[in-house]
Amino acid sequence: MIVSIKTKIQEALNSIIRASIHLMKTMEISLSPSLLLASLVLLLFTWLHMRSASPRKNTNGHGRRISSPPSRPVVGHLHLLKKPLHHSLAALARRYGGGSGLLLLRFGAQPVLLVSSPAVADECFTVHDVALADRPRLFSRRLLTDDCPSIANARYGPLWRQLRRLATVHALCAHRLAATAATRDAEASAVAAKLWRAGPGAVSVKATAYEFVVNVIMAMVAGERMPEEQVLRFKEITEAAFAAAGAANRQDFLPVLRLLDFGRTAKRLTSLAKARHQFGQSLVDEYRRRHPRGCATEETPRTVIGDLLRQQQQSPQSLDDVVIRTVCLSLLQAGTDTSSSTIEWAMALLLNNPAVLKKATAELDSVVGTSRLLRESDLAGLPYLRCVIAETLRLKPLAPHLVPHEASRDCVIAGHAVARGTMVLVDVYSMQRDPDMWEDPEEFTPERFMDAPAKRQWTMPFGMGRRKCPGEGLALRTVGMALGVMLQCFEWQRVGEEEVDMSEGSGLSMPMAEPLVAVCRPRSEMKSVLETL
Repeated sequence: MIVSIKTKIQEALNSIIRASIHLMKTMEISLSPSLLLASLVLLLFTWLHMRSASPRKNTNGHGRRISSPPSRPVVGHLHLLKKPLHHSLAALARRYGGGSGLLLLRFGAQPVLLVSSPAVADECFTVHDVALADRPRLFSRRLLTDDCPSIANARYGPLWRQLRRLATVHALCAHRLAATAATRDAEASAVAAKLWRAGPGAVSVKATAYEFVVNVIMAMVAGERMPEEQVLRFKEITEAAFAAAGAANRQDFLPVLRLLDFGRTAKRLTSLAKARHQFGQSLVDEYRRRHPRGCATEETPRTVIGDLLRQQQQSPQSLDDVVIRTVCLSLLQAGTDTSSSTIEWAMALLLNNPAVLKKATAELDSVVGTSRLLRESDLAGLPYLRCVIAETLRLKPLAPHLVPHEASRDCVIAGHAVARGTMVLVDVYSMQRDPDMWEDPEEFTPERFMDAPAKRQWTMPFGMGRRKCPGEGLALRTVGMALGVMLQCFEWQRVGEEEVDMSEGSGLSMPMAEPLVAVCRPRSEMKSVLETL
């Protein structure tokens, strides 16, 4: 018996050594022999603790077991993950899923359910919507959000409900979106003027789109544009935060990596949290300085901060500065990177499909004309432009796995037992390219959304259920205005003869691996309009 235990421990230790070396190579970590030994001992004790712990019962024994690939001690399936994560997980689902639409993985000690069937995804966010409405307790997110959680990542409960209600009422409801349409028109005009003044030449599409989006949201939040140097700083904070918020950050799942702080991740996240906190509070403080009484006048449009500060004066106990800056940061960080990435992906797809680009421009000329600039009210009469955006979101969804969910109680999904505490990832990226549901799924064909709107296939780029992104309406308006004005006023071409590289990078919002740079030239038909901007 003793020999058997020793053999199992030795086998486990050998497996841990192999997995640890693989993980350190992928994370580009080099350790001294003594530190490596200490790390392996910690990993071994972690494994023994996991083995000795009583397994949690799954839904009282009800439900079939879910398919799962072979795993390794301690690390589980982390050694199987490669970048970008959504491709790696899709490959595992194809190989081990067995056609059930579910795959059970283990990231360290954390069980992870990968959903790759539209029917199962629909069940998750209808039948089990409340059970799956929570967010995982991830180490990196706790460090990053500090005392200021975003709406997207807040745990399901009273705080999340308060944050979402405030953001919806004061920024994202149909009434407030209609009231702020003039702001988006003005920012679209400013983007066109800036490109016009820069003259013909190569343009960073993401940088142009990002500046437009951040100023649109800043005008809603604080009533003013963001200085260019502040835009760059905020972009740096947001991109770093999104990169750290992925579902496969190994330090979230292996406590030994947190203990030794490989790559100084904890220090970096703490620094980002501090910068995020300071930026959010600076918005509130600056608004107080400009409007000491917090009162809106005819010359001072309503803003999110203004509304919340007036509400704070009436009830200081129920609405402190933490809540106000959380709402503001949630709107800014969630809306800027995702919308600007969608604009960049749409332009890249259009450049690789000149016929679609020509058709979208022709629609703009037909509906809006060339004697004035596009306005947001025109978007309703531009069905093909809306189809271009819908097809972009199908091929390049904002979050390929959505924001991770967590089961707050045991449940049975599609006849399979899912335990409380399981992280749930929804493979939107693969499902929106399913050849059984889409004709020529890899092709960029906006007409598929126009020719048969009653037969539109399954898409979920903004999520579903109570944790669905509340900013969908703002995102579609913002992307539509940016893309529409860029196409109406300018001719766009690739820098060279080769097609744009459509490789996808890693991160929560799936950025382009190679940022898009395109040649921008003012259209002769729009010269008279551009000269007046």
